[in-house]
Amino acid sequence: MEYQLTDKKLRQLKAAVTRARNKKDWQDVIYKCEQALNTFNVLGYPDCWSDFERHRDDARLAIRLGETT
Repeated sequence: MEYQLTDKKLRQLKAAVTRARNKKDWQDVIYKCEQALNTFNVLGYPDCWSDFERHRDDARLAIRLGETT
């Protein structure tokens, strides 16, 4: 499989997660991270792919701890 993820697409995915994190919208963080990970399954994994898993897990923890918006 050839790596097809463009820098532009990766920046868009990162920006979407960052916006959700800044708003502390943890459900949206989880959703955006899942979208990014699904995109990586299709287009290829960047070096920073684990950041998306970490942000997703952090958001799940925040929800469990009651840190809602």
